[in-house]
Amino acid sequence: MLYRPCLPNGKLAPLPWPIAIYRLTNIICWPLVDNASWMAKIFDRFWYILGFAIFLVTNDAEFRYLRLNLNNLDELLTGIPTYFVLIEIHVRAFSLGWNKNKLKKLLQKFYAKIYIDEPDNPKIYKNIQRQLIPILGFSCLYLCALFVYSVTPIYLLSTGSRELMYKMIPPMDHTPLYIYLPWLISNMWVGVTVATMMFGEANTLSMMVFHLNGRYQLMRENFVAKVDKLLKGKDDTDIAMRFRQILVEILNENERLNTFANEVQDEFTFHLFIIFGFMAASICALGFKVYTSPMTSIGYMFWAMGKVQETIAFGTMGTSIVTVTDEISSMYYESKWELIMQRSMNPKVNVRIMKLVNMAITINSKPFSLTGLNFFSVSLTSAVAILQGAGSYFTCLISFRQ
Repeated sequence: MLYRPCLPNGKLAPLPWPIAIYRLTNIICWPLVDNASWMAKIFDRFWYILGFAIFLVTNDAEFRYLRLNLNNLDELLTGIPTYFVLIEIHVRAFSLGWNKNKLKKLLQKFYAKIYIDEPDNPKIYKNIQRQLIPILGFSCLYLCALFVYSVTPIYLLSTGSRELMYKMIPPMDHTPLYIYLPWLISNMWVGVTVATMMFGEANTLSMMVFHLNGRYQLMRENFVAKVDKLLKGKDDTDIAMRFRQILVEILNENERLNTFANEVQDEFTFHLFIIFGFMAASICALGFKVYTSPMTSIGYMFWAMGKVQETIAFGTMGTSIVTVTDEISSMYYESKWELIMQRSMNPKVNVRIMKLVNMAITINSKPFSLTGLNFFSVSLTSAVAILQGAGSYFTCLISFRQ
């Protein structure tokens, strides 16, 4: 029922473990197969509506807790972390789930034209795996937090407690077991959805970005190799025309990669805006919770560490693609076109080459960057600014408390 990407040869595409977990546990966001039955489509929409309702009820209960403790800073900042995370995922998950087919088409295009398989390019593939380590690191932290939360319902039931997993005040008496159990199950489901959404979408985006970087690198190596081979030849007949053909071929590849980069930007720009918008506030609130009660906040500690590492990982990813695409315009300028024209005897083709090189440099003059609705670029500079701002605010909260 759930869509599974395939490679061009028809084999199932290998999915990193965070994306595999994301696919299996987050039916709200993950698309269905092309030939899904009408029953599967109805179940998918039903679960989407039910999930939206569960998030709304949880949102209301958590907001009741915050409103009740407006004058109690400690209690207020105890409930804010989960509330901020809940709002963030509510927006991200259900906006993505509203149009799943867009993500499916992007995945299909990625695995058909962008994905670099290990047998084809083992060196670049290994480099991509190294770049993914920070993303996998914060995925492990979120998974640890999820594990801690999964133990919580067992503990609550075994002790006969009627507490819920998050700081919240339901609109009705939830102490009867037949009411308490649905609330506890919904709390657990929300926790699974939040955690898998956090690392699943981040891993999907980073995988696309780093494989796209690899394609840009392959394009550059291919261009340099073809030009060097052309210059090593002793036959100057139509050398300018042959260079022009190579240049046109590389420009077409360049345009194809740029188009995919823009499609990735269109798919994730709103979510990046939401992620970075909530990131600083979430880090502050989570950090304060860990500071105030470290012995009872193991799950919060993993969330806080995950948020910090997530910020750094996104910043590294954004900086990486800016660096790679910034090198493309210089690639054309340094393509030894002057040596080609020196050996060429065709002035008309030389003029065309100059125009093509100039056009290529102009097209790639501005490096591609991931942005949050064009309000900011995702980079290490943005990540450091967020962490510095969160650190300053956290320091002020501690000073105020003391």
